[in-house]
Amino acid sequence: MDWAALRATKEADIQQRAATPLSEVAPSIRDFAQFVTTQKQELGIIPALKRVDPDTGQSWPELDLVALAQAYDDTEVGAIGVYTEPSVFGTSGEDLRAISDRVTTPLLALDLVLHDSQIHQARLCGADAILLWTGAGDAPTLARLMTTARSIHVAPVVMARTPDELRQALAAESFIIGLASPDGKLDTAHVSALAAQVPRRKTILSLDELSTPEEAAALLGKVDTALVSQCALEAADVEGSLIEFMK
Repeated sequence: MDWAALRATKEADIQQRAATPLSEVAPSIRDFAQFVTTQKQELGIIPALKRVDPDTGQSWPELDLVALAQAYDDTEVGAIGVYTEPSVFGTSGEDLRAISDRVTTPLLALDLVLHDSQIHQARLCGADAILLWTGAGDAPTLARLMTTARSIHVAPVVMARTPDELRQALAAESFIIGLASPDGKLDTAHVSALAAQVPRRKTILSLDELSTPEEAAALLGKVDTALVSQCALEAADVEGSLIEFMK
């Protein structure tokens, strides 16, 4: 995923979102961190839902996301991710809300959070975790957003793509570190090198989507959990396809 491009998209609507009044936000009761932490003993899988893949241009307009999420919920996945920028992924907060009402697995809102109002909106739609990026703002902003998320029991996943961004994420004392490759395409060597710099006690997510079981094997023991998407979206046997990545 090209997170820099997504940042430009998000900045365009933040002002409008910030002006929208919100009802009372109920704290999350699903512990995302507990479900995705494996102590590097195995590789957890987070299937990520979307209707459009911006990298390939492929789309699944008729996909029943709720039914697919329920199928994921019946497997041993640690969490389910939902992309929520409709102009990029064809999925929105309303999809997240519909899924949240039908599953027990913690949900990660896969959207770039730049403003506190986005955190509240994500939680209103059922998110149990949100995504922050050290490269999208300064240290005080990151600290404020982390505090806002934690105040409603939403787990902040702090993304880093470079050693410098990783140092910023660690300086912010983030517990869950999301690692990504600079060009948005999974580079297992790059992610592994970054992961080696993260203290063992931290939980590490690989945010670049896995495409093959071989990529999963390359990250085993180095990260706790990784995203998968297209392969799971298209699988006839949902459980079987996910097990292939968890071996």
